[in-house]
Amino acid sequence: MTALRPPVVDRLLAAGSFVLGVVLALTLESVDFDGERRVDLLAIALLGAMSLPLLARRRWPILVVLAVVVVSTPYHLLDYPHEATMAASLVAAFTAARYSEPERQALAALVAVAAVTVPVLADEASGGSGDALLGAGWLFMAFFAGLAVRFRQNWTAAVAARLEQERADEVERRVAEERVLIAAELHDVLAHGLAVANVQASVAAHLIDQLPTREDAPLRELSGTLHSLSDTNRATLHELRAVLDVLHGGGAEPTEPAPHLGELQRLVDMAEAADVRVDVEADGVPDELPSTVSVVAYRIIQESLSNVIRHSTAKHATVRLDQDGRHLRIAVIDRGPARPSTTEAPAGFGIAGMTGRAQAVGGELSAGPDQSGGFEVCARLPLPEIWRVPS
Repeated sequence: MTALRPPVVDRLLAAGSFVLGVVLALTLESVDFDGERRVDLLAIALLGAMSLPLLARRRWPILVVLAVVVVSTPYHLLDYPHEATMAASLVAAFTAARYSEPERQALAALVAVAAVTVPVLADEASGGSGDALLGAGWLFMAFFAGLAVRFRQNWTAAVAARLEQERADEVERRVAEERVLIAAELHDVLAHGLAVANVQASVAAHLIDQLPTREDAPLRELSGTLHSLSDTNRATLHELRAVLDVLHGGGAEPTEPAPHLGELQRLVDMAEAADVRVDVEADGVPDELPSTVSVVAYRIIQESLSNVIRHSTAKHATVRLDQDGRHLRIAVIDRGPARPSTTEAPAGFGIAGMTGRAQAVGGELSAGPDQSGGFEVCARLPLPEIWRVPS
């Protein structure tokens, strides 16, 4: 069964207390208590006015109690059947304890008790301190019932919050363990392999340099390639160690700043060492860009040129950078064709990674074959206001 929403429950409580009050008043009148005034329209109107504030009991609990007191006082002083007000008074006392601020609960209790005791004691004909004590007892029961419900719900919420925090801590612990595991795998496999390749390339280049025929063109070219391979491996190892530091440190910053567009020549040299000539065309691009955009642009160009080296037979690539007012535009183009073993666009995580980087700064990226049979990567990265140029 679906639980009633609070507004519906409040309406039912208000209507129920009114109906119960009227029924009690008429029933008590039929018993013919001495000295009590007959129930008339004014009594019914006062009982309704006493129940009406209960509609707002969750939002203004103290004001609701005060309203019940204000309306019940003339009702009792007019000597209508006193017990008919108990339903609204009990709901008000319960509400004061359940929903009011803790420091106001004692005041709410006293006011709730006064809702019955003061008018009854003021009515000498009712004679009844006994009625006052009975009414106060019921009100105290309702008040402490509200406190009990409040305590139970607060305790349940505290337990739920503690369990949620424990789950979050457990997730964080497992993530940390996974980061350490990934770092270990990268170190044991990738870093080790790069280090070995770097040593082997350096040794091979050194041995070639010691040959008597080292001045021959093929040997010079091979020696230069091996030296470039060694430098590339060394730079890659440096970046890999920074990544491992982040993984081990759980968010620690790399020891050196991330590469940016100011180091674009480094990518050009890397590609040309692999026998791919790169032309850079920069039109209207400022010397300094936001660090986030500059790093993303560098990584997109880096991945794009790596794809040219791995997947294309092209010996020439073009990197274009320009600014169209609000965006930095990047294009990396080669004229292909693709290597025989590559029948489609480069697969794997490269393009997905570039797309994710562009989207992370609010940009967009597209990549695919062009009409000439080559491959083209295009990206648009938004620039903050101070870096924009008039359109």
